[in-house]
Amino acid sequence: MPMNKYFRRILATCLLCTAACVNAQVPSVMIDPAARGFTPQPVLRTYALTPAQLNPTRIFSPGVKGLAMDLGDSTLYGRLHFGPAFFDHVNADYHETRFRSRTDITKGKAMMDIASYFGATSLSNVNHWTDAGTMGFRLELLRIRDGVPVTLGMYDGRVDFRKTAGGYASPLSIIEGPIVGCVQSDNPRLMIMGFETDRASTGMIELEEIGVYPDLAVTTHHEIKIGNLEPSHRYRYRAIAIVGADSVMTPWMWFKTAPMKGKGKVVFAYSGDGRASTGGGENEYMGVNRTTITQIAKQAYRKGTDFFLFGGDMIGGYSPSTHDFTLMLKAFKTTFSGYLHSVPVYCAVGNHEALYSGYTNAEGKRFVIDKFPYDSMSAEAIIAREFIHPSTTLRAEAGMPSYDRNVYAFQYGPVRSIVLNTNYWSTSTGIVDIVGGSPEGYMLPDQVEWFEREMKAAEADPTVKYIVVLAHEPIFANGGHANDAMWYAGNNAVRAYRAVNGKMTPYGYGIIEQRNRLWETISRSRKTAVVLGSDEHNYHKSLITNTTPVGVPAVDDLNGDGKLNDGRISPNPKFKYPTWFMVCGGAGAPYYTQEKTPWSGAVKKFTAQNNYFIITADDKKIGLEVYNVSGLLLDAEPDLLAVKKK
Repeated sequence: MPMNKYFRRILATCLLCTAACVNAQVPSVMIDPAARGFTPQPVLRTYALTPAQLNPTRIFSPGVKGLAMDLGDSTLYGRLHFGPAFFDHVNADYHETRFRSRTDITKGKAMMDIASYFGATSLSNVNHWTDAGTMGFRLELLRIRDGVPVTLGMYDGRVDFRKTAGGYASPLSIIEGPIVGCVQSDNPRLMIMGFETDRASTGMIELEEIGVYPDLAVTTHHEIKIGNLEPSHRYRYRAIAIVGADSVMTPWMWFKTAPMKGKGKVVFAYSGDGRASTGGGENEYMGVNRTTITQIAKQAYRKGTDFFLFGGDMIGGYSPSTHDFTLMLKAFKTTFSGYLHSVPVYCAVGNHEALYSGYTNAEGKRFVIDKFPYDSMSAEAIIAREFIHPSTTLRAEAGMPSYDRNVYAFQYGPVRSIVLNTNYWSTSTGIVDIVGGSPEGYMLPDQVEWFEREMKAAEADPTVKYIVVLAHEPIFANGGHANDAMWYAGNNAVRAYRAVNGKMTPYGYGIIEQRNRLWETISRSRKTAVVLGSDEHNYHKSLITNTTPVGVPAVDDLNGDGKLNDGRISPNPKFKYPTWFMVCGGAGAPYYTQEKTPWSGAVKKFTAQNNYFIITADDKKIGLEVYNVSGLLLDAEPDLLAVKKK
């Protein structure tokens, strides 16, 4: 079909999708933007394939020499790379795909030559396959547009294969995972393991010492609770999927359970902002900077970390397409897969984890709101489905997205980690007071109150020796987000709105009041070792005290307009104990340099290098080291609580 007709057909489909979304019931807490004169925008997609189009059962069919691939789109060209998944797993403990072969993709079709990995003269069969195995693959795609090749990016996957009488087939594949999740001292005898298959199957996790934990539900998305475990114990396991007489399994892997609450030593990593950067190739891998994250994940793994906190902006995001949004989240998990097979990753929600419905006003300015229906299409709902995070005791207000798995707390040994969502129910600032929603960096009262309860409980719990707080938006921005985050250049008028009886009603306090309330709670705790942030693509460390000029609306808004721009920025005397605030946005997003803020004098260190933290806690102290991706030590605080003892 001629290219102009092809793209007209895509646009028509997108407009139909938009109409369906607009006609969906608007939540009662919002006002339909279309009813306020805003024009809905078509749901245009960024990526050439959807997660379903990468499904092996859809794109691979049996062949004499291997698996025949058909993407179902004759306009696609490029290359198919493939090689052993779980490469040399007998000798490796960090499992990855290593590409060994390639072939051209022509009119959406290619042949994965598996036969070349067998035979007496083959030098490729590193995993010692006999009649079955798992092949990793990568699609490098392009499309010819007006005679010019247009790059469409890289797409990775896995496919299980089996020798047959007529050649090779793929009866069933484990295409994602296994992923280790919810390893925590809150219940050290229980954890969750997840994996996905390319077709509906039953599944199980087999522990070498104990036996099998089955999931008898016939589904593609398996989450299996593993119980009766010993704390602080290392187990070998493998994932198994079954359809009728067909079954596939992963190699043996390992995970370690958490210690009892308050016991043992813990080492964990922290980084954030791993969204795609410039530079091409794996720097721009499906919305993820795979180059940098891979370096960080491998170094953190080799340092023996017990878990990884990730501060948000995992992906490029800001997508109107659930397909693209899901694909990017899966790309993030694929990038971390070697780590996730054995060690959990707990993520905060960043502003780029935005799945939205888009609108324009009469002047053509673009605005976005969190996609609805919230229970199935919001960013919060998709993240809860894709990540094995702890559940939460926080219940959202009626009609709003769920907080489950995107606001949570967990304990590992002596450390209590509290993960906030500073991008919940996200709406563009310029439209929030017209249709409802929450601006970037604003936390609704229910989340702030939940945080206060969590802090109070942790402070009173003798098994909690240290508290670590994680919020994506920098509470005290220093390099890239002083005009938003939790400061908005001193504009306390920024706040969330909701519809009450059809009328837009603001929440009762502004963004800076909210920030100060949050930090007052933090500063009253003698156990809070560090508050972690991301969003700014650098590393900076600030010590916030009751003499740090931070802005207090009640005394600094001299003319009553809500803006702290009248020449006075005061310290907050309600900040009790000095507390470290540290930003690590160094996982690969485009770098930011330092900017001037009222609290610049509190900044003790700043660098724009890619970076990650290693945090170590035991009975005596909790300390932190900052490394760049070459392993150079950039900074360190050997005792984070020492500042509270002075």
